[in-house]
Amino acid sequence: MKNLLITCLFVSGTLFSQPKPGAPELKQPKLVVGIVVDQMRQDYIYRYWNKFGNGGFKKLINEGFLYRNAHYNYVPTYTGPGHASIYTGTSPATHGIIGNDWFVKEIGRMTYCTYDENVKPVGTENGAGAMSPKYLLVTTIGDELKLNTNQQSKVFSVSFKDRSSILPAGHSANGAFWFDGSTGRFISSTHYMNQLPEWVNTFNKLELAKKYLATGWNTLYPISDYVESIGDQNNYEEAPNKKDKPVFPYDYKTQLDQGDFSILKATPYGNTIVKDMALACLKSEQLGKGKVSDMLCVSFSSTDYVGHSYGPRSVEVEDVYLRLDKDLEEIINALNTSVGKDNYVLFLTADHGACDVPAHLRDLKIPGGYIYEDGLEKNIKAFCKNLYGDSLVLTLENQQIYLNENNIYELKLNKHTVEQTLANYLLSIKGVAEAYPSEVLRNENYTDDSFKYLIQKGYNHVRSGNVVFSYNPAWMEYHDKGTTHGASYSYDTHVPVLFYGMGISKGSTVRKVHVVDIAPTISMMLHTSFPNGTTGKPLEEVISK
Repeated sequence: MKNLLITCLFVSGTLFSQPKPGAPELKQPKLVVGIVVDQMRQDYIYRYWNKFGNGGFKKLINEGFLYRNAHYNYVPTYTGPGHASIYTGTSPATHGIIGNDWFVKEIGRMTYCTYDENVKPVGTENGAGAMSPKYLLVTTIGDELKLNTNQQSKVFSVSFKDRSSILPAGHSANGAFWFDGSTGRFISSTHYMNQLPEWVNTFNKLELAKKYLATGWNTLYPISDYVESIGDQNNYEEAPNKKDKPVFPYDYKTQLDQGDFSILKATPYGNTIVKDMALACLKSEQLGKGKVSDMLCVSFSSTDYVGHSYGPRSVEVEDVYLRLDKDLEEIINALNTSVGKDNYVLFLTADHGACDVPAHLRDLKIPGGYIYEDGLEKNIKAFCKNLYGDSLVLTLENQQIYLNENNIYELKLNKHTVEQTLANYLLSIKGVAEAYPSEVLRNENYTDDSFKYLIQKGYNHVRSGNVVFSYNPAWMEYHDKGTTHGASYSYDTHVPVLFYGMGISKGSTVRKVHVVDIAPTISMMLHTSFPNGTTGKPLEEVISK
């Protein structure tokens, strides 16, 4: 009787562990495609709307779901932190990428966010390949996808910039590829592979960088049609090589003769070659064709390089977006053909926005200005020297002051008092809006309605400096041509977030959401764990189906 009971329980357990006949299949996308447009402000969508075709941005918005009030919930709004935050679902306070570069206290020097001296370049002989995600403290969407499928899923990432490929790819991706300007080829590192896949070698042999640069750059349409931008010839722009006049048309014969392909980044063709590489990856790796979900991360960097040189009101920026629109259309068409619209999910966002050129604003009688951090650092050191007999300052980076704490202790000074004194001093400098000592950022709890909250979310207790400060709106540490980003104001935090594809209802909302909400949303669609540092919340509008 006892054996019969055990047998019955075993059979019963076996039956209940199987799916019921006719039960609905667990639906998840065969492929997730993440697209990041570097330095894309939310208002670009509407500024250039009438010139966009029907198959790129308009298709994604008209058939997908757009979050019109999406923001970054931290500063500094830079490329490294932005890409890390998108794919980890958390801010620099948690994921650790506090800037593109930062000062490492333990070794007393700067480091780059993806530099890794322990890996070797793959596909090149120079240091452009000595990169990995070793400074990223948490997992990404792709890492969790591969864990969930016991490494069966394929995860690839492509960008012009190394950090824009590596940080989205995460730790365990099958491959991350970026452009080497010295060779005109896409490369990787031994963190991901020991040699390039054959399809990448085949792609590199096409020498597309040379072919694109040989065409030069002129406007897609007659320049008189670019009424959304200021005149092509103005006082607010500087060509990337600083030798040419920043006016159309552009010729790159000199760079080609020198074998220098790095100028490609500051043309629309930097985006186009990334699109070409992404489509080659899609086809060659058969993404979305297996039994489990795959992921492809694509980041377009030329929009950032062009924006820095020419500013957000320039003809050059407008033209690069009109051409990117066509690149997006090609990606969407390829996905629909290869995977099928009902089998993939695509999201598009940006890693930060950009400020208007302060010199331009001032000519329009709008406040704005410049601070030169070399001079600011010199003044801070002089202030400390006069007050304490020691400059105390190791460096000033990312609007943070790093102090020599050993000297503070040797002089028997109170660290908090020194930090507070420096914060007060910074507030006396024209253009500085706020300044906080580390103790305040560590111990206070601010709400998401304050700038203090944004600073705190970007502050990592181990890696960040002793005093953090911010500038007034439209003030920046930059030269008077072109622009930059990194501030806590809406021109830098407000970016598009949109979803398109399988199960995505058409619509939009002005409800405020954060970019860190993207990762948990995609994780819900994939039925995987959230990246392990996630602080964002799933977006209900796009996971309701």
